[in-house]
Amino acid sequence: MIKTIIIEDEKQSREVLQLMLENYANVIQLVDSCDTAEQGISSIQKHRPQLVFLDIEMPRMNAFQMLRRLETINFDIVFTTAYNKYAINAIKISALDYLLKPIDKEELSKAIQKCVQNIEQKNTKDKIDILFKNLIQQNALDRTITLTAVDGIRFIKMKDIVRLEANGRYTKFYLVNKEVVVSSRTLGDFEEALASNEFFRIHEAHIVNLLYIDRFHKGNNYVLLSDKTELPLARRRKEDFLKIIPRI
Repeated sequence: MIKTIIIEDEKQSREVLQLMLENYANVIQLVDSCDTAEQGISSIQKHRPQLVFLDIEMPRMNAFQMLRRLETINFDIVFTTAYNKYAINAIKISALDYLLKPIDKEELSKAIQKCVQNIEQKNTKDKIDILFKNLIQQNALDRTITLTAVDGIRFIKMKDIVRLEANGRYTKFYLVNKEVVVSSRTLGDFEEALASNEFFRIHEAHIVNLLYIDRFHKGNNYVLLSDKTELPLARRRKEDFLKIIPRI
């Protein structure tokens, strides 16, 4: 059983999530439900949970301020939010999980499945440290992405990634230093998060860092990168790509 705490200031949202978690009584043991960050801190210290559902926007102390108050973070976290675009992007690239309110039952199910898989990894503290750094970075390429690679968790600066390539159910990351890192997630899993960090999906199989685009050949419809890699530009993505060229 996964010892779980809810920290949510909105009564209705808190009660709805409690009811939804009853459907997972075979894996989730809800030990407490708190309506303030202060109560959440006390509850975490008392119950030592394995999973916390944590609302981002709370009065007096938001989720990130609360986490900074904790001496240790040795539990999994699923953030909940009505919508905070900047925070969501930082959460995504830090390989943490979130749910949009009102919470969808299928998305909740996916989050719990991930938690069951991750519960033994005990690397949430490292991911939270990366999240804090990403939240204060003004330059998108100075942010760090957390990757579940085939050889373990990797933390890679955005500016060190030249391109991504689909490889079946995996994704290859090609770095500036010529290293290739293989992630156990699909290319589509990265597309939305990277689009907010100066990357563009030029083809079904390729996402490129705009920083490393050297040239676009209109006649042959391909992109030349600074490492001399030539990649095709899908026709259906050409119009959107041409809109971003002026700022490259």
